[in-house]
Amino acid sequence: MKRSYIIFFVFCIIGFGFKSCDYLDIVPDNVATIDYAFRNRTEAEKFLFTCYSYRPPIGSVNTDPALNGCDETWQRYESGGWPNWNNSLIARGYQSLTNPILNFWDGENAGKPLWIGIRDCNIFLENIGKVYDITEYERTRWIAEVKFLKAYYHFYLFMCYGPIPIVDENLPVFAETDEAKVYREPVDTVVQYITNLMAEAAGDLPDVDEVIEGTEAGRIDKLGALGMRARILLFAASPLLNGNKDYASLIDNRGLQLFPQEYDENKWKLAADACKEVIDACHSQHKELYDLIDPQVLLSPEPFKLQTTYRQAICDRWNKELIWGSTNNDQDFLARQAHARILRLSSETLGNVTSQWAPTLKIVEAYYSSNGVPIDEDIQWLNNGWYENRHKIREEASSGDEKYYVKEGEKTVYLHYNREPRFYASVGFDKGIYFGSGYYSFPSNVKHCDFLNLGHSGFQGGSGYSITGYSAKKMHSFKDALTATSYSIEYYPFPILRLADLYLMYAEALNEVEGPSEEIYYYLDLIRKRAGLEGVKESWLKYSSIPNKPDTKEGLRQIIHRERMIELAFEGKRFWDLRRWKEISELNNQPRGWNIMGETPEDFYQIVTVAKVPVKFTIKDYFWPIKESNLSVNKNLIQNYGW
Repeated sequence: MKRSYIIFFVFCIIGFGFKSCDYLDIVPDNVATIDYAFRNRTEAEKFLFTCYSYRPPIGSVNTDPALNGCDETWQRYESGGWPNWNNSLIARGYQSLTNPILNFWDGENAGKPLWIGIRDCNIFLENIGKVYDITEYERTRWIAEVKFLKAYYHFYLFMCYGPIPIVDENLPVFAETDEAKVYREPVDTVVQYITNLMAEAAGDLPDVDEVIEGTEAGRIDKLGALGMRARILLFAASPLLNGNKDYASLIDNRGLQLFPQEYDENKWKLAADACKEVIDACHSQHKELYDLIDPQVLLSPEPFKLQTTYRQAICDRWNKELIWGSTNNDQDFLARQAHARILRLSSETLGNVTSQWAPTLKIVEAYYSSNGVPIDEDIQWLNNGWYENRHKIREEASSGDEKYYVKEGEKTVYLHYNREPRFYASVGFDKGIYFGSGYYSFPSNVKHCDFLNLGHSGFQGGSGYSITGYSAKKMHSFKDALTATSYSIEYYPFPILRLADLYLMYAEALNEVEGPSEEIYYYLDLIRKRAGLEGVKESWLKYSSIPNKPDTKEGLRQIIHRERMIELAFEGKRFWDLRRWKEISELNNQPRGWNIMGETPEDFYQIVTVAKVPVKFTIKDYFWPIKESNLSVNKNLIQNYGW
């Protein structure tokens, strides 16, 4: 049988238990053939975009597990469980063995069918040589793109499930049944396969200056491939996969142990080297941390310039800091859920812009003080009693330069004063100034949030409101405009990888290899300088109760982890970071916020738990379960620990 006519039912049904193997929507005369899909350039390009269509939903507040499945945000829900954002169900401990949530293995419960995506990538690679009317440059580039996608889909499955099968080629339809009963491969084998394939792809991918926005938007280039390769190596070097003895019992029927049991420091060096390689490549192609260029903001007071620079590093589309952006997320839905309401809204708008994607008190407390150190270490906070009284209303109304952060003449809790610029850029809070949303001049047209019950940002009845009394200001552009009857948004690709993330990855890996160094401080300080903060060494020496913290590997590790939590907040990184660091127990601290039903400040500023039922995450929750029925079909697969 010709391979061009194979639609790989054996692999799909016997190997993984898929329900369907429809591979694309090209049906001439009701007959779908692979030969037709590669008969010319136009049809082959459609198949290329089909391969892209399986990209995981990075940036979706509903189906990206990392965007609402962690401790950064929480979503209000009724006692019966509604509304059911899929990722919030994971955060609430509802992952299931028989019907897994966000099932990327089978393509069910809002999970993309990534094994089918891998199979289509293999079909593309097997048949692109038949297309006669494309240039060799195009053919080479398309092959590299699809190799990257195949590696990336393997990597995403690897993050979700741990050791996975490697499907480098599709088996022919006449393969024996036992050939299709694939095995999960050991961690190190999977990592080597993915990173080798990404390096191979990177060699033939275009540089940034060869890629043009428009039809090119969101397609992978050399920097994106090198950057994701570095991320995989960092993931593999981390405690979850590097000498994790919790999973010593995962041994398949071949006798292979799937998780390496010995810690290997060299894995951190491989990650550090890969990070430095892509950072150098980024610099050579004129990538750098974003700095503000918008004329509407440059003449504004300095606090607003700092805040807006940080926001626009995300929201200024295709800017020089972005390495790879997702174009398949629902930007409109994200804006609706993230927007801090700053006007009393009419009934028709109330349900459209809801602020349901609500930051927790934990992330609010994680941001640094204005001195650039944690508030529980800041000697000014400790000596003045600000930290001890952080949840209490400050008696003095805001005044002076505080008007840039808190509405002048109003009162709020100590927690909202004397914080770093990224806090004010990222979080909408009660009485907090809101620069943007169509308001640019100061002070007459700058608005503020009011999260008290019936306040213009708070609970107003209906179903759309912040359950914590906070909103995620960071993830929508300052140009987004909201009125009493309408709103408009500025589109941007959700950042899968940006340069600040690479700097932090490099700092983390380098610290694990050699401990504190000037090079680590250099890259951390680049990020802190953009945020309006002094360098790590200076800040801790001058303001921290633990001044030598940056001088030890353990102390600097804590600083780097905290810096990732702050700099990359709401970007879907902490979900995976907590897992790779083996710190999932952090999610057992019940999410908290303010009493949003309080109509007075005294009633509102009472801390409440916003989860209806306590959640207990354990070792088993680092990975998704493989759906139970798949193991009945393929006896060579073994289940993840604890499921």
